Amino acid sequence: MAEVYVFVVCGEKEHIDTLHLSVSYLTKYSQKEIIVLTDSSRNELPIDWKNTIDIKTPVELNHHQASIYLKTGIYKFVPKGNLYCYLDTDVLTVSASCDEIFKEFVEPIRFAADHCSMSRFSPYAVNCGCLEKNEKDRKRFTDSLELLDRNKELNSFEQRLERAKIKKFYQNLENSFLRKILLAIRYKLSAKEFKLNEKYTLNKSSKEWRLPNGEIVKHELDYTKLEKETGIRLNKWNGAWGNNKNENIFDTRCNHLQQQIYDTFSIEIKETNFQHWNGGVFLFNDSSHSFLGSWHTKTMKIFGLKGWKTRDQGTLIATVWEHGLQNHPIMDKKWNFIADYNNEDLFCEPNGISFTDDVFETTFEPSFIHIYHHWGDESWHIWKNIKNILNH
Repeated sequence: MAEVYVFVVCGEKEHIDTLHLSVSYLTKYSQKEIIVLTDSSRNELPIDWKNTIDIKTPVELNHHQASIYLKTGIYKFVPKGNLYCYLDTDVLTVSASCDEIFKEFVEPIRFAADHCSMSRFSPYAVNCGCLEKNEKDRKRFTDSLELLDRNKELNSFEQRLERAKIKKFYQNLENSFLRKILLAIRYKLSAKEFKLNEKYTLNKSSKEWRLPNGEIVKHELDYTKLEKETGIRLNKWNGAWGNNKNENIFDTRCNHLQQQIYDTFSIEIKETNFQHWNGGVFLFNDSSHSFLGSWHTKTMKIFGLKGWKTRDQGTLIATVWEHGLQNHPIMDKKWNFIADYNNEDLFCEPNGISFTDDVFETTFEPSFIHIYHHWGDESWHIWKNIKNILNH
């Protein structure tokens, strides 16, 4: 059984450029066969790869839908008898151990986890309005925050890391009511300076966090000014920002995807916070055809339904539960390390290959990194790190 990588792309130039970069990364580390599925009649740019399969997609689909048509229907278009590793075009190969992924296959199909649970993903999959509900409040808040945030000048790796550690310390307090109370009392009783622990001290007047050597690593936000400018209030007990309806403007979680799956497919998802799979990387062979066929059929169905957005993850969740695979083993993060630009806990060791998405509580030396937004952002430290890996 041959081991083969497969990409899918069609449409705009930017997606084909992304493919070309991803293929160049993969060929640096792997000698395995690579197939690209496309509909060349849709492409703004020729695909510069010799092993391309040209599939005519339904004319009524837009380019995004056509790409999903090829992805979920992939089993119909590639030769039988092989073990395949599907890669989204925004997945970059960064390690010579990449081909070891084929050893991770477990019938009938195998994915890695997404970076959030189903309730957080829900408003991105269905047209429920939960994502748009407090959008104006969030925009007003983030615009004001951008102007008031003094931490942009403290942008070294060490300074960003220390800020993330302070934030993580407070997040961990959520697990202990007593520790929160004791810390709040200690803060109130402190005079000019509040000593969080042996490492971090806050000057209550200047709102500066310093290390023992005096280095400033964080400017505390002027919450009063931000609240006055935006009308958004901070709940100092749980750290949530709420509008005049006392709604957390950044909490967009909902159960509407769960309900939509039941209404559309009569499939009951029994875990509200189910850890769904990410479709950016997956392994499949001939034993996967039943699963992929179900996924493809469901995805094609939602294209004509107003309640659904044009995505394939919601129908992937439905297919997982339909086939009773909700407890099927998922791959380790190293095979699909998702780099979320908005995750302040995301770091790469300087000049290294170890990544973390939880401030180094856990670390990974990934073979594949999934850059699902801010692709090519030269100001992003993670993108710089990835380019350095390729150049070594």
